[in-house]
Amino acid sequence: MHRAVPQDFVLRKRIVHWDEVEVAIQIQIPGRQECLPAGLLPFACEEGGSKLRQMGAEPADADARRWADTWLHHPTSSLLMSFSSISRQTLIKDTCYLNLRTSVPKAGNLHLAWEYAKNPAHHDMFIQMLCVSPVVFMVILKLIKDHPIFMNNSNVPQTPVNYQLAVTLYCMGRFGNTACLADIAREAGISEGSVEIFTNCCFTAIESLHDMFIQPLTPEEKEKEKRWMDEHVGFKGLWREGCIMYNGTIIGNVPSNLQILDYSHGLTGSAHDATAFEHTAAGKHPEWLFQGREFAWVDSAYSLTSQTIPVHKRPAAFHRENAIFDCLVSHLRVCSEHCMGALKGRFQCLCGLHVSINSREEHIEAGQWITVSIILHNLIIDVEGKVSGAHFMGDHTQAEEDEDVEPHLEEENDVAPEEAGEQKQLQLTAELLAFRQAAGIPF
Repeated sequence: MHRAVPQDFVLRKRIVHWDEVEVAIQIQIPGRQECLPAGLLPFACEEGGSKLRQMGAEPADADARRWADTWLHHPTSSLLMSFSSISRQTLIKDTCYLNLRTSVPKAGNLHLAWEYAKNPAHHDMFIQMLCVSPVVFMVILKLIKDHPIFMNNSNVPQTPVNYQLAVTLYCMGRFGNTACLADIAREAGISEGSVEIFTNCCFTAIESLHDMFIQPLTPEEKEKEKRWMDEHVGFKGLWREGCIMYNGTIIGNVPSNLQILDYSHGLTGSAHDATAFEHTAAGKHPEWLFQGREFAWVDSAYSLTSQTIPVHKRPAAFHRENAIFDCLVSHLRVCSEHCMGALKGRFQCLCGLHVSINSREEHIEAGQWITVSIILHNLIIDVEGKVSGAHFMGDHTQAEEDEDVEPHLEEENDVAPEEAGEQKQLQLTAELLAFRQAAGIPF
């Protein structure tokens, strides 16, 4: 019969990593402390100790034998008996890796970005590597560095935020074979798991800036866009009210500086532009973006309403007056292509996003890449202006736009145009023809 164990005894298990994992049992008794040395647990755990002796398994030296005999007859032996079912093999499996773990050599190149940032002559190399200029990089870093996602309340600090941000921006500037997770990890000198962790943390922090950089225009900003329209159309009239433009990617931007005001993503499969537009802010809450007679210029795949004015479809597009109207609208809407060039040319992950989507969570994570890219696009414009995207404007061609729009879906748009939209389109056409006639421009 086992003797009772005093309630004030405290049992603690301590793992000792030597050549192999062993366990020491430490008993704390008020006023003194005794410890069974590591390695004696297998001897002490055999019930009564007789079985070990029959097997010839004895401690190696006299001191060890003295400890074993002492603990086998100690009042706390019942505690040791409770460990009799624990084998050395089980302890090893629970506390260490069975196979040898070798360190993978790592020597990344991202540290070169800090060297490029020091010399203005090398800033282009910085942009090629991290998609943004050193000034913009520091602005982003200042805005996100204090986000709770980067605080772990641990004695082991996280990787510096500037390095996590650099890895994230490097990922966003790659697509195709260059976006391979293993290649990015090798370039950054970190593990593949760290690439995903850094990206997720930075995405969470950047998404918290959404409402700061994506919001409707103020009255002053709208007036600026309307003046831009006056200059490019050549006259004042209803045309100046069209200060927002949407394209086949369901992204609405202003023409003067290519700032993005509205977007929609997340629809599965092929969806018609008019259907996708219903999920934008302009579709759900038009009063946020449009007041009075204001409207948006859109392509032919959209419905004709009082707030979306598209170019004409065939056969109406063959009429001379309509062709003149469509030509000017296309001239204005080229700003949408420039916006896509600036966005997708800089953040090339949007040209071919290689992520798996097998669950709702992965679907949301895929949408994060688009949202974060749009936030950073607007942030860059706020810091550097329209000129920031000039280098990338030509990267989105009409062929890519046609691919985004998926022309085979256009014929499915059988929604009847609104009467108010038709009247507005006719008024716009009449104003344009009157201006051309007054200027002596032949039809």
